[in-house]
Amino acid sequence: MAPKGGLGKGTGSMKTQVSIPHHEYPSRVREAVEQRLDRLLEHFDRIVSLRARCERQSELHRVELVANVGRHAMLVVDARADAFPAALDAALHKMVRVLDRHRERLIGRRRDHRRR
Repeated sequence: MAPKGGLGKGTGSMKTQVSIPHHEYPSRVREAVEQRLDRLLEHFDRIVSLRARCERQSELHRVELVANVGRHAMLVVDARADAFPAALDAALHKMVRVLDRHRERLIGRRRDHRRR
């Protein structure tokens, strides 16, 4: 079964960067975040690069994801929660929704272009 995220021309590889300022989390967190980011390719295989910024802001944990999906499109989501896993899950869920919406928009443009 092919991944549902493709438009047929993606390479299936992306550059990931996990930024943790002030070394607030252990190194195993970085590895876990990178593994979770790789799963986003299942939703949209044209992701060129993906950057995650994980930080603690007083009592809250904040996760920001920035995806470069090509053709000068940058998709950004941000999530905050009391626990780091909850913030990461929320950010990934938001990014999945944004990627799905972006993919549907691209497919819609292709259909409209072919009708003309």
